[in-house]
Amino acid sequence: MAVKLKVVHTRSGVRNVFARMPFRFGVVTMRAAPLLTLAVEIEDAAGRRATGYAADFLAYRWFDKRPEKSLADNCRDLLTVVDDARELYLEAGNEGYDTAFALWRTTLPEIERRALAHDFNRLGASFGASMLERGVIDALGRMTGRTFAQLARDGLGIDLGSLCEELRGREMGAFLPDRPLERLHVRHTVGLLDPITTADRREAPALDGLPETLEEYLERDGIRYLKIKVAGRLDEDIGRLEAIAAVLERRDGAFHISLDGNEQYRRADDFVELITRIKATPSLARLYEQIMFIEQPLDRAVALDPAVRPALALLSREKPVIIDEADGWLTAFREAIDLGYRGTSHKNCKGVYKSLHNMALVRLRNERAGRPKLFLSAEDLSNVPVVALQADLAVVAALGITHVERNGHHYFRGLGHLSDAEKASALALHPDLYERRGDEVFLRIEDGALACASLQVPGMGFAALPEMAGLTPVSAWDFASLGLEG
Repeated sequence: MAVKLKVVHTRSGVRNVFARMPFRFGVVTMRAAPLLTLAVEIEDAAGRRATGYAADFLAYRWFDKRPEKSLADNCRDLLTVVDDARELYLEAGNEGYDTAFALWRTTLPEIERRALAHDFNRLGASFGASMLERGVIDALGRMTGRTFAQLARDGLGIDLGSLCEELRGREMGAFLPDRPLERLHVRHTVGLLDPITTADRREAPALDGLPETLEEYLERDGIRYLKIKVAGRLDEDIGRLEAIAAVLERRDGAFHISLDGNEQYRRADDFVELITRIKATPSLARLYEQIMFIEQPLDRAVALDPAVRPALALLSREKPVIIDEADGWLTAFREAIDLGYRGTSHKNCKGVYKSLHNMALVRLRNERAGRPKLFLSAEDLSNVPVVALQADLAVVAALGITHVERNGHHYFRGLGHLSDAEKASALALHPDLYERRGDEVFLRIEDGALACASLQVPGMGFAALPEMAGLTPVSAWDFASLGLEG
């Protein structure tokens, strides 16, 4: 039975994290970012209390890409929506106790309303809601001694019928694997500035002993899954894909590739032209065969417009297309399916309950179709250890998604942003996920995969806890401390 609870206290702090190499995706290059950590204390009807945690980057230029908004505005909007969600959860507690799911479901509409009133958007609203839902789930797991996978099956009070009529009467556990995965393939991000070979380096090398080029990562980590970014500049994209294909041709075995447009296309026909050029380029024949799916090429302003249906049908005959940034509200995935999209992305920052609902819908419709027509991918927003990374991995493992984009370890130097005590705790409590190399602790990737059985601990996948006292209070943090323009 789901425990009834309320939120009685929250606190949060920010830590600036600096990249070891620039990450270009979509319209922005990330060189540093603020990492927000939230602590949420809950109480159940018997008076028991527990504290849970959630963390994520304040990912500027992803939730809101409007040029009139500065990077500082983006971070301020995200902090505001988290504060709104925190306030609403605390107010709900004044009304009494309820299940974790009911708290999320009843507060979400007002979180969205406030976000829109602040000149933000519903995708951004989902970030605020997700920080609180994750903190509550983590606290509930610690209170009851249950893992995320166990809670997701029957401990959160999930009412699927309240989210989608066709799921009425069905239980979440029926759509999840019997056991969470204990090994996940890493889908390595090839960002728009990432050097492919040593000769491609555009900036001074990081000189920190870690790989920088795609070629080096393939050699060291045995990567077999790739996520390749494209920029919406046809000739440039084709040339870059040819360079990547040349590196892959020199290695034995098959690769599995996703192609990410990051909303760089306003017209579906322009992306169709890219696919047409790829197919017509002999040197890209093998790379094209290995593309599993295409991730949201169209700007969110047009991605769910019925006018894209003909071009989407043409693309989908070639490769399945999924939404990502357009998945900003509860019915967005269903709307996308109706237009011909084949899937959507899981990201914790878009909401854990949303991903559980989307996976239930995928498996129900695939069951009815008698084939795996729809799917969820697992994507990254530069999650770094411990809290953000492991909570996301715990959800991916529980959903049964076998490969996940991971790039936090690539653009940031291991656990270098944490204190020595936090690093030691992560290494001791999650030895399958981390290893010490020289003076630092790093994510352990072997044969292109992560061993992650240690995620099955009470809460959202991490036994190593954050040091809240070492963070800058949100009220004292300023965007200027990152040293970035904007």
